[in-house]
Amino acid sequence: MKKHFLLLGLCLSLSLSAKSVSDYKVGEELSDKEGVEYFKELSKRPVQEWPNKNLSINDVPKGKQGDLIRYGIELLSKTESTLGPYSKLKKTSNEVNCISCHMDNDGNGLPGTKKYVIPFLNVLNNYPKLDIETMKIISVEDRIRGMGGTDSHRFPNDSKEMKAILAYFKWLKEAYGIKDGVKLEGDFFAKMNFPNRPADPVRGKKLFEENCVACHGERGLGVKNDNYEQGSGHLYPSLLIYPDGGHMAMIPFLARFLKSAMPFGASADNPILSDEDALDIAAYVNTGFVRMPITTTENRAGLDTAYSKSPSLKPEYFASPQQNLDPKEYIKVKYGPWKNPNHFPGE
Repeated sequence: MKKHFLLLGLCLSLSLSAKSVSDYKVGEELSDKEGVEYFKELSKRPVQEWPNKNLSINDVPKGKQGDLIRYGIELLSKTESTLGPYSKLKKTSNEVNCISCHMDNDGNGLPGTKKYVIPFLNVLNNYPKLDIETMKIISVEDRIRGMGGTDSHRFPNDSKEMKAILAYFKWLKEAYGIKDGVKLEGDFFAKMNFPNRPADPVRGKKLFEENCVACHGERGLGVKNDNYEQGSGHLYPSLLIYPDGGHMAMIPFLARFLKSAMPFGASADNPILSDEDALDIAAYVNTGFVRMPITTTENRAGLDTAYSKSPSLKPEYFASPQQNLDPKEYIKVKYGPWKNPNHFPGE
């Protein structure tokens, strides 16, 4: 009997000491062990099916709040010309429109509404969230700034632009009927059947020339609109927009995006590329073009420090010359084959 009481007391103690995801505060730094437990808790969220709704920009309400939402849509659709380095506001450093990756659905004019293409429908349920690069809890505003290559001085929380983007996210969640505290089906990327071989950038180059050059150019520079330096932006985005060490610089990560989104018109339900073709094109894109390495900033960790505090959570395909000092190890990490290329912590 005494033994049973001791075991019961131990179980109660463990349950009381365990922290839920919501207990962590923005800015709090977690240990590697705490990070593993954090994502275990996060995985327990109930799953909501992708909503069967066909909304468009015409469904945005009228009035003052609707105007703010539409401004948020404009910022995410025309980021270069409204927030970019050649725009009047100059709040971000990246020369790309958010909608280029967070796509609308069949031309509905609503960025981040395409299933399995990193949509925005559930973003307010996903943040605040643990950033595994730095092992700190970050806010949705932090993530927006990090994606824009900017900081809180240039793009503060109380700016009209940040409020507009958040107003759009809130409207999306409500309009599509997303419940509080759920994980949304289709919220990240669709799974792929990765071949049991290393990714092949040589084969990928040929496939890139066949499928991608028409929009992105032979050197991956994209197509600029007229009067680009006056803030008109790109017609088709450059593929050099993300740094070496960023998420898209990881070959399986980019391959999963390509399978669900490229060439233009593809979707997870109706892909154009095969799994092998998506993998090899991703390998070429992340090999054939020179990129600047990520550097440590207010919102990002550099190639030398990213994931250094989270060995248990570091993606197995994150390749860093500063961390993978053995060339053979670097090639294996970068090109695979990998044990679980469909896994990204917290997705």
